[in-house]
Amino acid sequence: FDLQGGTLTNVRHVQIGAAGSLTLSSGSISLAGNWSNGGTLNAGTGTVSIVDNAACAASSVVSGNNSFYALGITSTTGKLVQFAAGSVQTVQSTLTLTGAAGTPLRVESTTPGSVSADINLPTGGTQNLANLAVRGMSASGQWLAAGQTNQGAGPVSRWFGSPTPPGPGGVAPIPTTSQWTLLLMSLALAGLAAATRRNKS
Repeated sequence: FDLQGGTLTNVRHVQIGAAGSLTLSSGSISLAGNWSNGGTLNAGTGTVSIVDNAACAASSVVSGNNSFYALGITSTTGKLVQFAAGSVQTVQSTLTLTGAAGTPLRVESTTPGSVSADINLPTGGTQNLANLAVRGMSASGQWLAAGQTNQGAGPVSRWFGSPTPPGPGGVAPIPTTSQWTLLLMSLALAGLAAATRRNKS
């Protein structure tokens, strides 16, 4: 199916079968329910949005390994969006995950007690993240929601907190001590060596 730049809204579920394909081109799909990819997704420059619509679906599950161009998940009701354990969701350009104050968007793996699903936002991508409760998720590429607080209780990897910025070549710098600390360490070692020599004589 080729969306050819069109727009689909008020969709309940999207399922790409094993022999099927979906081409977004520059189009967009807005759904309230599940996204299942067992075939081929050609993201183009299209947008996939998961939104609130309790009459259509109260929660969502994203399954299969997907490569989205832009993925947006927004909720003002504390919607639960789960990602299948073992899956990796790559977002090439823009990742938007936003809840509301007091009712955070719940982002979880389907086995939230362990870190078992991943969102990969490459270095050049843009993240718009706020009011999140995350469990069982890891992040590759960029660290996600740095400086924010996880409003959910559960394990995560490379979300929230303060990541150590990488040095040249993407390697995190090794902490060093000041010159005064090094001088004191040298004096202490010299004193220890002198004491050892006295004890042997």
